[in-house]
Amino acid sequence: MGAVFALYSGWYFWIPKILGLDYNLLYSKAHFWVLFAGVGLKGRGFEFKNACYRNISNVSSSNGSSPNNFVIYFKNLNENKRKIYKKLRNKSGVYLFINDVTKDLYVGSSINLSKRMVSHFYNANSDKVDKTKLIRAVKKYGIENFSLAILEFCEKDVIVCVNLEQKWIDYYEPKYNILKIAGSSSGFTHSVETINKLKGIFRKENHPKFGYTTSDDTKKAISEGIKEFYLKNNNPFKGLKGKLSRQYGIGGSPVFCYSKNNEELVFPSVNAARQHFKVRWTAIKKNLDTNKYTQINGESWMLQSFPRN
Repeated sequence: MGAVFALYSGWYFWIPKILGLDYNLLYSKAHFWVLFAGVGLKGRGFEFKNACYRNISNVSSSNGSSPNNFVIYFKNLNENKRKIYKKLRNKSGVYLFINDVTKDLYVGSSINLSKRMVSHFYNANSDKVDKTKLIRAVKKYGIENFSLAILEFCEKDVIVCVNLEQKWIDYYEPKYNILKIAGSSSGFTHSVETINKLKGIFRKENHPKFGYTTSDDTKKAISEGIKEFYLKNNNPFKGLKGKLSRQYGIGGSPVFCYSKNNEELVFPSVNAARQHFKVRWTAIKKNLDTNKYTQINGESWMLQSFPRN
């Protein structure tokens, strides 16, 4: 529009000199001010409507310090699940979901981005009713019409993640964020008693994933992402038995196993001990704290819920 104003200025200046004609001064001023006001209003409206779109379109692999640049950008969630699991594994930071149809946004953060994405994908594909704006929008428009942008990576600290998330919430003012204060329910840890109660409540058909079958594409994407990760990174749990992942033993009873050769094995739960010895759960539970040796896989073991002095 700057060029248009320059064109009109040249026309008003030279045409009277060339043709020897003159303009109506009142109409000329009216023409200028109407054009000026119209361009101003149109430009403001266009900028307001497309401010978010400019940020989304200006994708860059920078360090995320500028609001208009993304660290990583995935255009189609449905087609890029495998890349998302691979790129975000064991990383923490702030992410941005983008509705490519309406340009509405959602800002979130996590100390484990790949795990958070698994949760989002599960909720998006689940038949259960979800009241969150983001999941309802994903189900309405389709997961293929959503993009994912990583705004910043950060250290694995809840406070750091929350502070960065709040910064981006204030900047974008995302429509899909129900809570406008980041970390409103973050950093809270349930007690062991509460965890055990929740386990009892969400058993069998009450479990969120009861009756849900993971799609073959999702299984393949997760499997290949894990394989790719461990080709380049060491697995600290590789070759270990009994002391399994952290999810085993939360709120459970520890099991201390002692052989007649004074060999000691310690497990965080009955389930972990069962998996190590490859026996039934009752084989461990019934022989716990009996003060007698029991035969497990051809070897004598005494099982206790407390360590020896």
